[in-house]
Amino acid sequence: MRRLIFTLHLYAGLGSGLLLALIGVTGSLLVFYPQLDQWLTPALTTPATTATPLPLQEILSRASDAVDGAEPRRLYLPGTNGDYHLVRFDTPPDAPGPLQVNVDPYTGEVAAVRTWGAYPMTWIYRLHYTLLGGTTGKYVVGVCGILLALFAITGVYLRWPKRGRWRRALAIERGKGRFRFYFDLHGALGLYLFPVLIVVALSGVFMVFRAPITGAVAALATVTPAPQPQSTPSDSAPVNLDQAVAAAAPVFPAARLSRVYLPRSERDSYRLAYVLPESNWQRYAASSVWVDQYSGKVLDVWDERQLGAADTVLAWQFPLHNGEALGLPGRWLVFVSGWLPALLFVTGVYLWWRKRRLKRR
Repeated sequence: MRRLIFTLHLYAGLGSGLLLALIGVTGSLLVFYPQLDQWLTPALTTPATTATPLPLQEILSRASDAVDGAEPRRLYLPGTNGDYHLVRFDTPPDAPGPLQVNVDPYTGEVAAVRTWGAYPMTWIYRLHYTLLGGTTGKYVVGVCGILLALFAITGVYLRWPKRGRWRRALAIERGKGRFRFYFDLHGALGLYLFPVLIVVALSGVFMVFRAPITGAVAALATVTPAPQPQSTPSDSAPVNLDQAVAAAAPVFPAARLSRVYLPRSERDSYRLAYVLPESNWQRYAASSVWVDQYSGKVLDVWDERQLGAADTVLAWQFPLHNGEALGLPGRWLVFVSGWLPALLFVTGVYLWWRKRRLKRR
């Protein structure tokens, strides 16, 4: 059994290791996506200020004017003082993703008009999530996530020491030749980072195959479907975004509004996503309020603090995948683990090549 597992671990790794390395490295870069995007595009950072921000409806109007009056679909609000608003529009024909407009919260000045998927960090996102291959590429990435989990499990099995030899299994010997060093590096790092690697792999599989996995979980436990409340059409004029925000504010009074999904039809409602102060993640807004676009009444609420066990497990997958669920230390752990498949592939190829040379002699 051990020999069979070793053979599968070796040749499946040689066959898919390069692809896993690419997915891992791009995933590491995405852990610090906002910071890298601002670094690559300095125009998206404005000096911190205590000035009063413009009304959100004015922000939408400024962004719409910058793209010939197109209808905005989402608004992403700044996470920190000094960031820009981001207004998202529909995807233009033959474009890789939606049109995005960055607007200064205080002056209303348009800083950038970009297409998602065309500028550097979103191109890396596409490469990581779909290998630039659309739906087919996304499924390939999902299968790679399953393979990564299997490699991690079989690697731990092969490295697992006999009783009393844990120090040797976790050690990386130096001064005993390159082969021994690479062998220890390959095995010990796999043991050290196994918990992070398995969580990242399985959470990535969930995001690709979300619907069937959610269905499987629902067969075993109670999964609450996301609310889909509808507005009641009226002859009166619809409320604007600022009025909708004011109506929803009492629901989560201490929370930070993170993003807004704007109505797309006469039956749609505003959906406002919030980051709660006690939330384990500050970028991923897990609580929402739905507001009728005509009356301004609150239609429904999704409170992460009141989720059942199954709902909580499902909600945690994305923050676990990028490390945000564990704060900055968690993000650094995920960043480091993303480089591990590349390191394991390089060391694995070297060990395989050296063994083949010795056999030929």
